[in-house]
Amino acid sequence: MPEPQRYVLGIAYQAGPDPRIRRGADGGRDYFTAEELERAAWGFLQKGAQVGLFHGPDATVGAATVVESYIWRGKDWDLGDGTVVRKGDWLIGAILDERAWQLYKSGRITGFSPQGQARRITRRSTE
Repeated sequence: MPEPQRYVLGIAYQAGPDPRIRRGADGGRDYFTAEELERAAWGFLQKGAQVGLFHGPDATVGAATVVESYIWRGKDWDLGDGTVVRKGDWLIGAILDERAWQLYKSGRITGFSPQGQARRITRRSTE
């Protein structure tokens, strides 16, 4: 039996606000515009596309090798499980190392969650 590829593809971050989320746990509501997200996705690749597990220590870096990273530019793509990929969303395809693959198969890894720094900008009403 051939070895599994250990390949996964998923949304790294969606463009724009998620209408299902009104307020985050910190009381704010953060999101990227499609243009900001595209710059972040490019920066991720330019800085080496490192992947770790669970926002944990640097020892987990290398849990996956990014083999695809792109901004979805097509029509909405319904994956059939309640997930819809929309124009401007950032997708990552990666090959997981053996530990990450086992965590994925057991359901403990369910998606990507990019780490980074941002500055919150409060939009003021013009009314």
